[in-house]
Amino acid sequence: MNELQTILLSDMPLLISTDGYRQLMVTAFPVQPPRVAGKADIPENSQFFFDTKTYDQRTREAFEKIKQMIDRAVARQQTDSPLSLVGYDFDSPELPDNSVAYHRVWGLITASSRYYFSSKQLEADLLAADANPQITSHLLHVNSPGGEAYYLDRLDETMRSLQKPVVTLYEQACSAAYNIACHGQRVYATTAFDFVGCIGTMTSFYDFKQYYESLGIKLIEAKATKSDLKNKVFDNLKDGKPKQYIEEVLDPLNDSFLSTVRSQRKRLAGLDDDAPVLRGETFFTKAALEIGLADGQSTLLDVAMEASDLGRKWSDVNKQKNSIYSAI
Repeated sequence: MNELQTILLSDMPLLISTDGYRQLMVTAFPVQPPRVAGKADIPENSQFFFDTKTYDQRTREAFEKIKQMIDRAVARQQTDSPLSLVGYDFDSPELPDNSVAYHRVWGLITASSRYYFSSKQLEADLLAADANPQITSHLLHVNSPGGEAYYLDRLDETMRSLQKPVVTLYEQACSAAYNIACHGQRVYATTAFDFVGCIGTMTSFYDFKQYYESLGIKLIEAKATKSDLKNKVFDNLKDGKPKQYIEEVLDPLNDSFLSTVRSQRKRLAGLDDDAPVLRGETFFTKAALEIGLADGQSTLLDVAMEASDLGRKWSDVNKQKNSIYSAI
């Protein structure tokens, strides 16, 4: 058994993509093994393993480039309205007044991960920025096909509770990503061909059981007498009987998703349940505007400026309220 087979059969976690794992398994364990045993050949120029940088590290690097671009664009405009974009350290007291908190929602959505976008980390960042008096608005920059449904209901509650304006710009906002993006008071596409929607809930995975058995690898499983229902809903799903899983897992998650988008996007609230947008259809920008998934098409600079303007207005109103309460 060569080194690659040893790694793939290890019970240690692998930092590897799904596609990479599938390709390596087929390479290392062919159903019809070659007559001459040897090391498995890995195709050249293939990206199997993830970048070892964390999501936070990659986000900071991307933000610094974006900030430089924004600063140059603002300087060229010679505007009287300064724009301060902040991408991390949202609780810092050293930030300029009327700063805009830039939140990057990029790639696969997970509840908690160091290497992917994390809903829990976004929640922490939003709360930190909302509590910082130097920050007056939030900008969500979204480019994601979706991902994990878990924790989105808690994130929804948090985003509803935010005091400061939220503006969203997306390049792709599908499924779980739209669950987040729809919380912007204003939602903008970047181009005419940005995908948005895919409002729905599903699961998919590969069953390698027969493949492993063809290699002589069998799964041995036993349950205690009184544990007959343990994992039964998932076993039924694998055995081609998905009814219980759909009704008890997917449907409740989907009902929560629909409730979120209906509450945040008023034009969706009045649609019938059988409307395509509420059944998982995905749209380019023109149709998205007609349906109410988005409010317009814009650029990162313009959306950042709009978020800054909304933040100043919010700050002025908030100061007036505090002044009145102090007088009373």
